[in-house]
Amino acid sequence: MAKGDWFIYWICAVASLANIFQGFDSGIYSIIISDKKFNDYFHLSSSRVGVVASMISLGNVIGNLFVAWWFIWYVGRRYAFTLGTIILLVGVALQSGARNFAMSVLGRIIAGIGTSIIGTNLAAYQAEVSHPRIRGRVVSFVQLSYQVGVLVAYCVGLGTVKIPGENSWRVATALQVIPGVVLIIASFTIPESPRWIVERHPDQPDRALKELSRVRRLPVDNPDVKHEYAELVAARDWRLEHENTQTWSYFLHSFPIWKRIAFGMSTMALGQLSGVGALMIYGILIFEGLGFSSGTMSLLLNVVSGVLCLAACGITTGGVDKWGRKITLLAGSGMMILSYIIIAALNDAYPTATHFNHGAAIASVIFIYVIQMSYSGAMGPVAWIYASEIFPTHIRDKGINVSQAGQQITTLWINQAWPVMFASAGHNAYWILVGINALGFVAVFFLWPETKGVSLEHMDRLFGEVDKVEAQVAARSMSAVEEILETDSAKGVVSQQDDIERK
Repeated sequence: MAKGDWFIYWICAVASLANIFQGFDSGIYSIIISDKKFNDYFHLSSSRVGVVASMISLGNVIGNLFVAWWFIWYVGRRYAFTLGTIILLVGVALQSGARNFAMSVLGRIIAGIGTSIIGTNLAAYQAEVSHPRIRGRVVSFVQLSYQVGVLVAYCVGLGTVKIPGENSWRVATALQVIPGVVLIIASFTIPESPRWIVERHPDQPDRALKELSRVRRLPVDNPDVKHEYAELVAARDWRLEHENTQTWSYFLHSFPIWKRIAFGMSTMALGQLSGVGALMIYGILIFEGLGFSSGTMSLLLNVVSGVLCLAACGITTGGVDKWGRKITLLAGSGMMILSYIIIAALNDAYPTATHFNHGAAIASVIFIYVIQMSYSGAMGPVAWIYASEIFPTHIRDKGINVSQAGQQITTLWINQAWPVMFASAGHNAYWILVGINALGFVAVFFLWPETKGVSLEHMDRLFGEVDKVEAQVAARSMSAVEEILETDSAKGVVSQQDDIERK
């Protein structure tokens, strides 16, 4: 299976171009909203800065709840990348060519809808094509590619901010077109998710088996391929025979599904409740508030942050399948709590406005880095891993989108409230974040199940549901799950004979 693992890494790395968009947007707009030329052009007040920063999150919420799941389910994982990218590029065009504030805000919302489609589709795709033993690190590519986009944006910002006039932020925004075009081309080179084919096109078993064989880089008749395919079919057959789970009614009224939604949304929201999104997008303004008044110095501090966050995410990508999801969440949350306590204490002792201390400012920057690394190396990737693997295949698109809506609603609130919160509460806002993160740590410690190494088709038992594969094997009195393929094949032959007789 090693050969198959490397192929999975490759196709998921190609698909991860999707999330470079969102990372680039977050990174470049942390620079753009601190650019005096941008603020002067649109006559931005502090509240309008919050609007610009948060409107992409509003687009994400709209996309996740009303648009993305439809694209992902009906057109498939491959083509959702293409369609989502086209929508995103429309938003980028509006932003880079904006002539007034409203046009810029509309572009941000449309771009958010596009990123919601390609981001959640990426998580679903990577979870469905990967093997359980490497699923965590593969889905971590979602966060890893995001951090690559952030770092690229920080480096680009060092150059574009020096462009005279309004072209500085227009060029910086328009550069998102490059990974967009590459992704559209790349989406035609990757295989379709075999799990999506089994659920969406059960009348095409040969196509699903062929794609699974292609993904695993093994022959169609290989025992491992046949076993995995049989489990997909068994889980689907049991559900169709015993549950009516394709409907929105089931999705909205089933307690086990709501239990999964609660875990998915909470895990996604925890990272953003830490305030890390605001620390990122307002990073330059925060560094300037700590006494680093040089624009170039603040930009360089942002670049350092991007490098450290990428490194932290890389470590988690390599190890999350070894030490598990829960311990990773707890480690990240614990580091955030400790860092916020130190930053809050330093700001209590040395307020920047009245008792500025250069050593305290440097220490605050270091622990801001630790918070950002804790998110990038723990809270961020595990949120995507959790949301992508806890839902059954037939509602994974809806589940991930609803889960990410929880993240984006939280991001929308935090990014919009951050300037106002710090204007009214000052550095005491850090103590508020200590309390929020402490509550999250306690919740994860006592409530979160561990999903490491569990096959997607056997995830039901962690959430109080019947293991559909085992149940179907028992219901049909089979000795092995592979026998279901023979049964379904026989049904297909009988069905064909009946069609011939009717004709």
